[in-house]
Amino acid sequence: MDDLPDARADAVLFDFSGTLFDDTGVLDPAALVATAARHGVELDQAEAADVIRRTLRHVDSPEGFAAREGSDLSPEAHRSVWTALIADAGPYGPELVAALYACLTDPEAWRPYPDTVPVLRALRDAGVRIGVLSNIGWDIRPAFARVGALEPLHTVVLSCEHGIAKPDPALFVLACERLGVSPDRVLYVGDDPVKDGAAVRAGLPVYLLPSERSVHRPRGLAAVLRLVH
Repeated sequence: MDDLPDARADAVLFDFSGTLFDDTGVLDPAALVATAARHGVELDQAEAADVIRRTLRHVDSPEGFAAREGSDLSPEAHRSVWTALIADAGPYGPELVAALYACLTDPEAWRPYPDTVPVLRALRDAGVRIGVLSNIGWDIRPAFARVGALEPLHTVVLSCEHGIAKPDPALFVLACERLGVSPDRVLYVGDDPVKDGAAVRAGLPVYLLPSERSVHRPRGLAAVLRLVH
């Protein structure tokens, strides 16, 4: 038994949406009412809630998922694809589309799960290197900074800044290089079996979280501490 390799990780890479920060309540009726007003569109809460329901139904449809392919490769592609999807959901005018897109990419609208910040800080205090790797079309660093979770991170690798997106193994390799740790010593934590699970193709062990989630409940990230230690 003494000849078994050390299976502990020296670093952890996390996905962003649905792993560290909740993606189910980003579009909020009250926030949309306020943002729409700044864009010259008057809505009440009931109207805003209906707009959000229609938008999510369209963008999360099979056709919407297909249209989103490649949207995370640059900020320009993200804005172009998502504003077109939002417009088609109504159809909505340009002012309301701009308001919806602003809400979607507002760092204030993205909330961490209850265990996100404690686990990141515990890993930092244990000397574990930490990174975030995300398929995203906008800069998520302000969302981390807002809750005091940016300082523990050693690197943030975003698909829109490199023109590469998961499941391409090259993005995982790049993130490991940024961490300065060999892929076989980096635990990847995500929630998508296809895109996040592809980390194994780059040599990383993977821990996948269940798909059911709520911003009001811990995400199950404490298991990462047990896996690392």
